[in-house]
Amino acid sequence: MKVLPSIQSPKDLRLIKKEHLPTLCEELRQTIIETASKNGGHLGSSLGAVEIITALHYVFNTPEDKIVYDTGHQAYAHKLLTGRQAKFATIRTKDGLSGFPKRHESEYDTFGVGHASTAISAALGMAVARDQKKENSKVIAVVGDGCMTGGMAYEAMQNAGLLRSDLLVILNDNQMFISQRVGALGKALTKLLTAKYVQLAEEKAANFLKRFDELGNNAAKLAKRARSILF
Repeated sequence: MKVLPSIQSPKDLRLIKKEHLPTLCEELRQTIIETASKNGGHLGSSLGAVEIITALHYVFNTPEDKIVYDTGHQAYAHKLLTGRQAKFATIRTKDGLSGFPKRHESEYDTFGVGHASTAISAALGMAVARDQKKENSKVIAVVGDGCMTGGMAYEAMQNAGLLRSDLLVILNDNQMFISQRVGALGKALTKLLTAKYVQLAEEKAANFLKRFDELGNNAAKLAKRARSILF
């Protein structure tokens, strides 16, 4: 028996037993593949975010708790779980569902996205507004590593660190970018990080960390991911 047809809102999702969630994720993927193969769209990013989106709607009390997707092209599972299954076949067609979250389309679409690197800033604004109204809801920003190359993301993190509002940022580190990094900063960092002395230092540091068994290996992996995101 299929799980997805029984879900008309995240409230239905939260009634499902945890052991049924992997089956639901497979059904979400199959639906996305079938629809995108006909209508086109952002297939890879949406498939890669299925578990993240399912987990967020399962754990948090949306729409009271607000989820902001950076760029928004990964949110097909979000649409399927928030009452738009019946219309999902119309996505990216005339008078059909938008390929991105749209505020006029659903109360679960908290921000009109489309451009990269805006989610943390938008989510911070929502968190500050919530604090001003003395509410207790949660605000979550879902950001890909490609979006972390934009300056607006760092400006938002700077402000978030200063304001100390309750804000959760989830980094979807799938190591995927739509194009190569550009700009003077990117070139300078690439030149620095490809220098032989830097590579030698990194190799020695990684070998040192690996001496500490699992903890050291995890630290080395974390450093490698941080390097790929920032540089």
